[in-house]
Amino acid sequence: MIKRVILKCEVCGETFSTNSLYYQHKVLQHSSYRPIVKDDGYECPVCHEKRRKVESLLTHIGLQHVPNNPIRVEA
Repeated sequence: MIKRVILKCEVCGETFSTNSLYYQHKVLQHSSYRPIVKDDGYECPVCHEKRRKVESLLTHIGLQHVPNNPIRVEA
């Protein structure tokens, strides 16, 4: 039997099956950071790194610029 690890948000308790979804949630729900929309993609408001997809940038912001302390739950 394969055990999966689920990440649980330490702020609101919502659970996520992937790291990316957890980091995106942290940015959108529990931070004031918002991506800067550019003609060729999106830009980080903190370090100005650019990404083509908003999901990728949200993951970057959540991973690099938002404090994270997920609760790891085995399912």
